[in-house]
Amino acid sequence: MNARERDERDERDAAPAPRRRLGEAERRAALLAAAGDAFREAEYSQVSVARIARAAGASEALAHRYFGSKAGLYAAMAEHALDQLLERQDAGDLALGPEADGWTRLRASLSVYLGFVAEGANGWATLLRSPGSVPASALAVRERGRAAYRDRVNAMLGLDPADLAVRLVVDGYLAYVDAACLIWWEAGLEEELRRPLVEGALAALAAALGRARPGTPLPAPQDSVRAASPAVPRKNKPQNWNQDK
Repeated sequence: MNARERDERDERDAAPAPRRRLGEAERRAALLAAAGDAFREAEYSQVSVARIARAAGASEALAHRYFGSKAGLYAAMAEHALDQLLERQDAGDLALGPEADGWTRLRASLSVYLGFVAEGANGWATLLRSPGSVPASALAVRERGRAAYRDRVNAMLGLDPADLAVRLVVDGYLAYVDAACLIWWEAGLEEELRRPLVEGALAALAAALGRARPGTPLPAPQDSVRAASPAVPRKNKPQNWNQDK
């Protein structure tokens, strides 16, 4: 099923959101939220600007005026989601207080990330599952996020960012986390898998750092990761993107 056929089906099954007069900021926010919902349920190529605009109670022309194109809308959605995620990370880290050690901060950071994934993550899975299907501008946002997380891991654990061995280990850890989160997402975000995911990722990072740079402090075991970040109810179960193909 192509994007046009999907849109025609959606239009038959659901009435468009009623339009009401909104300011530019509110209308842009509504379009970004609708884009997040649409890309959570389908791949980039299967979603049209018309579908997103209809869900937001706006016109397709207005969506193009604000974002230029579907690629521009997708990149703006990804940028907005990343900014929200980093704000949550900052708030979570601040809440730990100055006495928390680096591994405690990293554990909390990873738990925040999983909470973000569980909410739907505004097209997060598309960027990982089908990176070739999304515009280059959105991939650039992903790379900005990866760089931000690399800097955070280095700062939390007191690692030297100029050390190439450390760079290999940290980038490997970030790739591991994304791959594990994608498996978790496709498995339906089962809550009992949250703790093994977090602790497994931290253990893998600690083991790799221990080999690359012996003497690196190891993370303390935790009885529960939920103390750092409570489970966040997800909006809906992940969709099987291949069901309509």
